[in-house]
Amino acid sequence: MVLSMSHFLFFTGALIASLVLVLFVARMRGRSAALFAGTGCVLFSTAVWLSFPWLATRFAQSDRPLVSRGVDPHFATSESCIECHQGQFETWKQSFHRTMTRDATPEFVKGNFDNATVTYQGIVSRMTREGDGYFMETVDPQWAWRQAQTPQGLAGQTNPPMKKFKVERVVGSHWLQECLHLKENGEFQRLPIMYHLGEKRWVHSNGSFLSPDSEDFWSQSRGANWNESCLYCHNTGVAKNPVKGEKGNVVAYKSTVHELGISCEACHGPAGNHVDQQRAGATTDEPTDVVNPAKLSVARRDDVCARCHGALVPKIQNWDLQTHRDPFAPGQELRAFNHVFWSEKEQLLLATGKSVQGSLKPDSKDGRFWEDGTPLTTSLEYNAMALSGCYEKGLGKMSCLSCHGMHGADPNFQLKPKMNTNEACFQCHQEYRTKLAEHTRHGADSPGSQCVGCHMPKQVYSLMGAHRSHRIQIPDLASSLNSGKPHACNLCHLDQSLGWTQKELAKWPHGSKHAAGRLSTADSTMASSLVTMIQGDARSRVIFAAAFSEPAARKASGDDWYGVFLPRLMQIERYPAVRYLAKKALVAVHGEAQITWDTLARREQRTEELRLLLRRFDAKPVETRHPFLPLNAKGLPDEEAMKTLLRARRDPDVTVNE
Repeated sequence: MVLSMSHFLFFTGALIASLVLVLFVARMRGRSAALFAGTGCVLFSTAVWLSFPWLATRFAQSDRPLVSRGVDPHFATSESCIECHQGQFETWKQSFHRTMTRDATPEFVKGNFDNATVTYQGIVSRMTREGDGYFMETVDPQWAWRQAQTPQGLAGQTNPPMKKFKVERVVGSHWLQECLHLKENGEFQRLPIMYHLGEKRWVHSNGSFLSPDSEDFWSQSRGANWNESCLYCHNTGVAKNPVKGEKGNVVAYKSTVHELGISCEACHGPAGNHVDQQRAGATTDEPTDVVNPAKLSVARRDDVCARCHGALVPKIQNWDLQTHRDPFAPGQELRAFNHVFWSEKEQLLLATGKSVQGSLKPDSKDGRFWEDGTPLTTSLEYNAMALSGCYEKGLGKMSCLSCHGMHGADPNFQLKPKMNTNEACFQCHQEYRTKLAEHTRHGADSPGSQCVGCHMPKQVYSLMGAHRSHRIQIPDLASSLNSGKPHACNLCHLDQSLGWTQKELAKWPHGSKHAAGRLSTADSTMASSLVTMIQGDARSRVIFAAAFSEPAARKASGDDWYGVFLPRLMQIERYPAVRYLAKKALVAVHGEAQITWDTLARREQRTEELRLLLRRFDAKPVETRHPFLPLNAKGLPDEEAMKTLLRARRDPDVTVNE
């Protein structure tokens, strides 16, 4: 916490009030009483001074005034910071935040543009390079839209009209890299092919985001532009500057950024005044704009992160509606400028300027939150943490910076040293250091004794994979029943039922509380992974599909049964992302050369490829005993049992908005 002018004024006010009280007592009661009162006032004023940071943590909204509309903050650049903060600059430079958005230059383009091709549903897209320019030749978006409305869709279209797009910018440098094309109206349009950095190959966006199969080649890119969806969180010092037409609709953009990517000033505030002051030889450091997040109160500190890692809708009354410039600056209260929402229903109402009365709970079609309010996709880490008991509503010690940091942390997840171990939790829960195995009932060195495995399981989907939830929660049964969230135990013990989980939870202290819940016959007697993959919605299925390739899950539940079950389940799967992760699990067990299955091919081709896979896998029945897997006497799946489950399948259309 920076002890600012408000700190001084607060103390001065208390001191003046104390002096007035002493004079009053001296006049009315005499010197002895005045001496007694004076001693008490001195103690009171001292307590006020010492407790100010504590009080500010809980009650202060901000030490910084709200920026007036139309006032453009004085930004510098990250290059200016290196003059005095070389160490911090170098650690930030290694982060993926820095390269979140970049112009398409040889330094930042990761994809192969050497005449590389990718085929999606028979249509070949080609990536080429001409000098320092990068180009993507793919199907014409208008033709693709019209074709998607016809009964045949893309089927049989061997000679579609193609269009060549210049790649002007790229977004992402860690998991996936998207390509942006600059249109004449100033809109940066997302192109339909993106580069998978981990697998070093091009992938179609229809198989990257969680959404059902589509006949529209551009379905995941249509309407998705950088100016609307990427601008605010992937850059620093931004203004959308929309250009309105006669009917009030946006017809063009003149968007500006002070710096591409997430720079120093995104977390520390506009630094222009500070840089000018230091270059002028200031002897005191009293910046008007720059803050150190680590010295802010917990609430204001986390606001810095929540600006991009929280679910927000602008409060339009505090935004400049001409420029749509982001008015928030680190150190201010984020909620002064934005609503925080907890369901897509709330988001829709708030975005249309309507107020939300009470809580609008998410349902099974919500693409951002599980039905108990837990975020189910990335970039909502703040919302998840805010639901955690450990967070204490921002009034305790825990904050984003308890585990993460931008300087000296591992760039992969921005985790500080040892924060990928139980040391993260031992910061506050020292009592478990000496009785870990007793608490977890797993070997101390096993994955089952990793705190995050049970209390922050991988229940979040994004970027073609599952990630850890930031809602720190006791893994009781009720947290999964009726919420859609796969249970933490069953994400590792894939061959066990929820009935088994219920019995295991009952063995813990207070087990009757954590194991409470009424289970269906299927949940009691059949592996939760299979029940969910057959009956659950796509959000639940994609989380389990990702779990099948986890080394800890393969060790705990065995992987000798994947081959006879996963291809069968994929015959009815209409979400490409689920198919991709199921294939990834099969490849992890059997090797890529053995899994000849195109998860993005047309259904007829996929069905034939899966049939051939099953013929090979069925020739090697499951021999290991798995009590909760529906296997017949021959060690093959019980088809009737699976058909019975299928009749209760819940499969609404849902799109996870990453």
